[in-house]
Amino acid sequence: MKRVIVLTVLSALSFATFAQEKMANEKMEKKEMKMKEHVCTKACANGKHVYAHGEKGHVCTDACKKMKM
Repeated sequence: MKRVIVLTVLSALSFATFAQEKMANEKMEKKEMKMKEHVCTKACANGKHVYAHGEKGHVCTDACKKMKM
């Protein structure tokens, strides 16, 4: 009887772990955004480009990370 209980508990724990990992992976996939090509603006001058959030070449700063998507 103890073996049945132990096996049931282990099965439940492994299923719960699998479900959490799957949900975490799905959330990460949703966060990835497609990068757009850079479009020059007035801020771009003398061969120096200012990349907007979401454009190829942009590196996020703390200000970007605080923005809600």
